[in-house]
Amino acid sequence: MSGVVVAAPIAVLVFRGLAVAALAGVAIQFFLAGMTVFGAGTGWETHAAMGGALGLPVIGLFLMSLSRGLRAYRRSAGLLLAVYLIQVMLAALGSVVPMLGALHPVNGLLMALITFQLVRRLTPRNGGSF
Repeated sequence: MSGVVVAAPIAVLVFRGLAVAALAGVAIQFFLAGMTVFGAGTGWETHAAMGGALGLPVIGLFLMSLSRGLRAYRRSAGLLLAVYLIQVMLAALGSVVPMLGALHPVNGLLMALITFQLVRRLTPRNGGSF
């Protein structure tokens, strides 16, 4: 049974919950940005705060993936963490170097794809090991 992940049931549930929370957080980020761009939002402050909060499930996923039972997801969780850190860097440098700032939404799309794929892998009916 290669590819079968054996982890404590509570660890599996927490890991899956963090993945879903991260995916929801990325979707909310796009929504908040759209609200601000089209004049319905309160500004970029909410988007920035939510972006910081998004670090919690992303870091949690990576730390949990270091356990032996969840190592099959370590690469995805590590990639998500790296792309999240790039996202923060792009946001910080965007006002100084606008061309880097322009990559912020593109990198956000990459975060969405990585997170979606992770959630998909964690869903048993879609080939997940849990």
